[in-house]
Parts: sequence; structure tokens; C-alpha cells
Amino acid sequence: MKHFPSRDEITPEEFELTVKAWFESFAERLDEFSAEHLDSVEGMDGEFKFDVTIRFTAFGGAKFLVVCECKKHKNPIKRDVIQTLKSKKESVGAQKGFVIATASFQSGAEEYAKKHGIALCEIVSGDIAYIQNNAQRTLPPIPEDADSYVGIFPCKTADGSIFPGALISSRSTYWLEGFLKMSPGREYTEDAT
Repeated sequence: MKHFPSRDEITPEEFELTVKAWFESFAERLDEFSAEHLDSVEGMDGEFKFDVTIRFTAFGGAKFLVVCECKKHKNPIKRDVIQTLKSKKESVGAQKGFVIATASFQSGAEEYAKKHGIALCEIVSGDIAYIQNNAQRTLPPIPEDADSYVGIFPCKTADGSIFPGALISSRSTYWLEGFLKMSPGREYTEDAT
């Protein structure tokens, strides 16, 4: 049976490359797609290095830049982390920003991210993908090439309730892809794509 490591075991580089792989898993469905690791982007007030950047074309030729920061923290992520990404995102002209973390987010960080269109995602051990989808809440047979880590992406359902368990992995990209295709500034709901 596959061993799923704890998120505490992930190295910073493995973390960043895992996030990059999530985006790459649906690259063929986006025009002119590219994903870069540790990419330096020139902004209005300097050059900024992002853990992962995504570029693609949509809507008949519009160019999109998505910037991602991967935070390997033990304590909940504070608002200032989200503020920093927002500032860098605006400086480089990115349309979307993501903070993916090995810890939860403080309520102030969540509120700020929601107001400013920054997506938040918590990375967890990959076994949750199999437990969540199994009615018995036990591990079913798992393929050896299953993702070691997955993301939990909170979003609202059509009735406005929070659905905290939308999974992101190289095998499960529905929510991530939907967020990318959504107009900037809109709150993500399952009917917003």
C-alpha cells in the first residue's frame, strides 16, 4: 500500500513543484500555457520572484498571469502574507494570486484574501483524497502513483454555503481550473465558471 507522508515532511522545493504539477495537469485545456518554478517577474516597482507562475491565453487572446506563493509554516498564515502577495500581484499586473500553505489561515488572512480575490489553499497528505471519497472513511485500494499531497480549496456552493473540501491534485483539477477561468474580482462559487 502507498505510504502518504505528512505535510510536515514536504521539502520547500517538493512543495513548489507539487503546486506547479497541479496546474500542469490541465495545461492542454488552456491556450499558450506555461508554468514556471521560481520565476522572476518585472513589476512597476522592482523585480519579484514567485514560487510558481502560470501564463495562458483565454477569451480570444487575453493574456493571463497567475502568481503563486507556497508557504511552509507550522502556525496559521497571517494577513500580512496575503497583503504582500496582493502588492506583488498588482505590481507585476497578474490577474490571479494564490497562497498555498502547509498550515491553516487566520481569519484576518481569509477575510483579506476574500476582499482582494486571492485564492487560499491548504496542502495536506494525499490520503485525504481517498478517505473523503469513500463512504466507509477507510482507505480503499490506492494506486502507487497517487499524489502524495493534495490541496483543500474552500469555495461556496450555489446556495452560498461553504464547501471546505474541494480537492486539488494532478488527478482532480475541476475547482482549480474553474477558478482560473473565472473573471478577476469575482468570488468563486460552483456556478461561477
